[in-house]
Amino acid sequence: MGKVIRNAILGLLIVGFLVFAGAMMNKSAKLLEHWAYPTGYSEIVEEKAAEYDVPLSIVYAVIRTESGFDPDAESSVGARGLMQLMPSSFEWLLQKRGETDKYTSDALFDPAVNIDYGAYLLRYIYDYYGNEQCAVAAYNAGFVVSDWLADSSYSPDGVTLTEIPYPETSQYVDKVESAKSVYIELYYS
Repeated sequence: MGKVIRNAILGLLIVGFLVFAGAMMNKSAKLLEHWAYPTGYSEIVEEKAAEYDVPLSIVYAVIRTESGFDPDAESSVGARGLMQLMPSSFEWLLQKRGETDKYTSDALFDPAVNIDYGAYLLRYIYDYYGNEQCAVAAYNAGFVVSDWLADSSYSPDGVTLTEIPYPETSQYVDKVESAKSVYIELYYS
């Protein structure tokens, strides 16, 4: 009888350990996902996403894809900051908002300014194109998206794209949409 009780206790301990180890692995996996998909600058992102009515998940996905949350990021073509805005795009946005004397392009390294104008640009191109896929494509490639929509080999209806002719932009849209899905799953579901 002593051996049966000892084996039962040992079995319960093993099961308990396995349950505990499984829970810790699940928790570790979630921590790794949160680390890989951060929500840095959340106060600014939440404010500007709400102000411009842009999904938080898209703003975070763009920041993650564009700069990996590095406010000092600068691309080889000169895009700057968290949301990788080009100085020429920034100047255009400043004009649209009547703020031409407010900032220099160095302000793009300021997270608050960069997120403000990046979220504003997303709202503008969302409104211009009417759908997220085209807005994300335009965030990367610019208004050349209009040419693609006018070409029936890329857009059968003039509204949605069935093909994106720039491989970089096609991959960019896939990355942003994938990151958006993860952000929704991790933080908003």
